[in-house]
Amino acid sequence: MKYKRGIILFGTIEILIGVITLTTVILSFLQEESTKPPAVLIFVLTTAIISTGLGLGILRYNRAGYYLLLYFASIIILNKILIFAGIISLAGALETVIPSYLKNIISVLYHGLLILYFTRKSIREQFV
Repeated sequence: MKYKRGIILFGTIEILIGVITLTTVILSFLQEESTKPPAVLIFVLTTAIISTGLGLGILRYNRAGYYLLLYFASIIILNKILIFAGIISLAGALETVIPSYLKNIISVLYHGLLILYFTRKSIREQFV
């Protein structure tokens, strides 16, 4: 199977997002610097593990990983649209140093590009 640059790029980005998030959350917890409530920590750790797994799945051309990646990307975009519309809001405990509006815009752009790339016929056929 021929690796496509976009598959490698998106898979690597997902792995990096997951691993960096896991590392920073675990380090802040071990150094007792974490100010996040336990429920938020569990949510962040869970999403980091999912992101890492999806990245690995994509790099392995795993069909389930492909569909789960598209599913979660679409859910994230829907959530961001609801946030922009003021229908939902995130708890302050999930916020970081980067302004939330900027993170949301970047997230919509990234996940939109991801969906556009992975739904192209030539890419979709790699996972069938």
